[in-house]
Amino acid sequence: MAQDNLVLFAKKIELESKWNEMYLKNGGLITPEMSVLGDEIKKVIRSLLRNQEESPKNPRDGEIHLYAG
Repeated sequence: MAQDNLVLFAKKIELESKWNEMYLKNGGLITPEMSVLGDEIKKVIRSLLRNQEESPKNPRDGEIHLYAG
């Protein structure tokens, strides 16, 4: 599960980076393509949050933390 979260987090960072590059390239204008990327980012964030809710235990110490993954 922790590995899944790392993959999702990496995907989130990659999508956000693309979105930011497009924002700068377009002079601060949001395009339809950027909106699609924004929706993908939201889906990844929802998946990360869902994974945290399903298994909130920290694998290192076995305790429950809100940020454990």
